[in-house]
This record gives sequence, C-alpha cells and structure tokens, in this order.
Amino acid sequence: MRRRTFLALLAGAAITGGVSGCSTTANSAASSRGTGVRFSYAAPFEKVWAALPEILRELGMKITREDMAEGYVVADPAGSTFGTGVSALIYVEPIGTRGNSRVEVVSKGTLGINFTDITDEAKSIHGQLAQRFKRL
Repeated sequence: MRRRTFLALLAGAAITGGVSGCSTTANSAASSRGTGVRFSYAAPFEKVWAALPEILRELGMKITREDMAEGYVVADPAGSTFGTGVSALIYVEPIGTRGNSRVEVVSKGTLGINFTDITDEAKSIHGQLAQRFKRL
C-alpha cells in the first residue's frame, strides 16, 4: 500500500512539474523580451523565421518551443534531455514598412536565470543570420 501511494505521488509530481515547466517557459519568454542582443536585418519576418530551424540545427541546438504568432523560439543544446545548459530565447519581429526584421537573442540558464556574460549563443545565432541576410 505504501508503495502504491508513493508511486501515485511521484507520478503526480512529474505531471505537475511538466505542466508548470511549460508555463514557466512561456512566462520566461514574455518577461525576457528587451534584455538580449538585438540586430535588425533586411529580410521579411517570414524569411528570418524560416531560416531559424536550420541555423539552430547547424549550431547544435534544438527547438523546444516556438510560437510564430508571438514571434519567439526557445532552443536548447541538442544533447539536453533534462534542460541542462543554456537556452536561447529568440524573438523575431517585423519592423518598418520595408519588410525588415529585428531579431533578439536572450541567453538563459535552465533555471530561468539571465546570464549576461554568456552571449555565445547570441553571437553564433546573429553570425549565422548575418551570413544569410544583410544587417541594418
């Protein structure tokens, strides 16, 4: 009987942790905007958005969450099963009337802590974008 109770509690904790993890990612994405490295590109939103999966794959990252309507992507290191390492939150938004876009990359620890000195992800992602699109 004790074993069943323990297993039931463990299963409940796993489900609760999984659900709260998703909402934490969404909240983290919304609250992180404006804190990263930003560059503008001479390319429409759709082209920049379409290039991100390939860029992230080339950099050894996998997309763990994306919301095109909100304009953000969350990417983790490809070998990260349990969220170890540094996540990159990437925001893409159209700017102006000439079909340009702004991309912001925020590096975050898996515990939701900003690492202002860890900008390798931002440099790498913006470097790959600059190879494909002209920076403004």
